[in-house]
Amino acid sequence: MGNEKKVSVIINAYNEERDIGDCLDSLVGQGFDDFELIVVDDGSTDKTIDIVKSYSDKFDLKIHRTEHIGLQKARKKGIEISSGDILIIVDADEILEPDFLENMLRPFSDDEVGAVGGILKSFGKGWVTDAYGALSEIFYSMRTNGDEVDWIQGGCSAFRKKGLMETGGLTTQDTSEDKDISWKLKDAGWKVVLSRDAIAHHKDPQNMGSVMNREYHIGEREFSLLKGHKGRFSWKELSRFYPLAGLILLAFVPFYLPLIFLLIAGVFLTWIGLVYLIRKNVEETTIGISVKSWVVLTMINFAWSIGFIKSGLRL
Repeated sequence: MGNEKKVSVIINAYNEERDIGDCLDSLVGQGFDDFELIVVDDGSTDKTIDIVKSYSDKFDLKIHRTEHIGLQKARKKGIEISSGDILIIVDADEILEPDFLENMLRPFSDDEVGAVGGILKSFGKGWVTDAYGALSEIFYSMRTNGDEVDWIQGGCSAFRKKGLMETGGLTTQDTSEDKDISWKLKDAGWKVVLSRDAIAHHKDPQNMGSVMNREYHIGEREFSLLKGHKGRFSWKELSRFYPLAGLILLAFVPFYLPLIFLLIAGVFLTWIGLVYLIRKNVEETTIGISVKSWVVLTMINFAWSIGFIKSGLRL
């Protein structure tokens, strides 16, 4: 693959001095090494750029410095200055397994593949991170290796540059760019697939406040996303209004017993379903991780739905 196509790996960094060295070390250790590395420094004020420069003898390295313009615009800038036919995007706080690049590239042997997604595994300390990691494992378990998927995650993805150019590339609008570009590519006839063997370890939020804040902003962006992609709203988005929808109904009819029973049944069924999925797909299957995952799932859905509704009310 490396002899046939030129590959660009793009990392965007903003004040990542604590993590970017580990990310670059994991790139040094890749089995595939025929790539150019592009690091876009998004206006960092710490030692990020000094750390990156210390790796200049280990990569075919391009460094682009800009004022702080935000992740989406910085990614687009990295794509603009890349020379590869295949572009692999990773975040600066990820650690890649040694065969990550090879496994991301393999599906592109099919000329109809426009994008490939990898697997993000959570690492860090605390019960929130443990629960978030279990929920991620469930999410990925519903996707089959090599098969087409609805969308891939932007910070662990690879694209055929031709496909990006045909569809206008990554958006710089305040919307979910990973779903946006995945749907644009699919609508243009490209395949979007998952490589379950391409694994990156990602430092996820380690407290409930950080998790909820992230999901709140995702909800805001996804309202804008779905407004621009008519007909994409599905049961997946609808399910995320649990438990907020029930609480709103309960506020209007607080003493209607059938509704109260329905809400209790919904909580019970959600719990049973989550326990089943954890037992089937997660290595740690204790009651404790099930409880933690249920709490985190409930809270992130609550934050996401508030962000989604608030964004809609701004219209």
